[in-house]
Amino acid sequence: MTLRQIDIEKELKTISKLGFLKSLRKDDTGVGYTLETLLKIKENNDAEPDFIFNGIPVELKTQREHTSSNITLFTLEPPRGTKGKFKDIELLKKYGYVRDGRTNLYVTMAVGELCNPQGFKLELNDKTLLITHSKDGIIWTYPIEYIVAKIKKKLSHKVLLVTAEAKVINEEEHFHYKKAELFSNVTEKGFIDLIRAKSLVIEFRMHINSKGGARNHGTPFRINLRHLDKLFANRKKIL
Repeated sequence: MTLRQIDIEKELKTISKLGFLKSLRKDDTGVGYTLETLLKIKENNDAEPDFIFNGIPVELKTQREHTSSNITLFTLEPPRGTKGKFKDIELLKKYGYVRDGRTNLYVTMAVGELCNPQGFKLELNDKTLLITHSKDGIIWTYPIEYIVAKIKKKLSHKVLLVTAEAKVINEEEHFHYKKAELFSNVTEKGFIDLIRAKSLVIEFRMHINSKGGARNHGTPFRINLRHLDKLFANRKKIL
């Protein structure tokens, strides 16, 4: 796909001057879809660049002011062949719960605390990030260098974060795009600091399918966009 060249500083200033604009979609993705439409960017659900600015690929991310929800930074399984006795199906059979007639395992894990009833949490040392269980110990092991290599590959381009004030007008959501920052150069220290601060979490998202096998939707590393700046060495104000 050929990426569109956009003078994003000029375009965002023009859009911001328009004030509150009616959302073009009636759900949580409205803030991003509306801006993409205004910028003539084709909707893209992958963590890939969305346009070209000054000759450099840029991925667009949007958020409402004061949001508390997380977004998926990337998905990553442990290195091949390292899941051992805790492969997906074994995890589901041992720790899964039944909901709507299906065995599921959807849990959020952070460092140092049990924030889910299944007993999972994260532990961090100098070289590894561990998924552990309160009774069964280490479940999966992620080498830090393995994770950081993945982040740098996924976010080798620049990331533009645009923040909008949201307001309901005549029972419909409207957005005023007010702030934008351009980030670049992912750092290992930034990743480790985010994990330690519980600002970056990992989730299990899997269930047993109709054939009795495991359906893993990918293990996401998730972050609130307000912490995105801590992951990068460089930032530049665009709007």
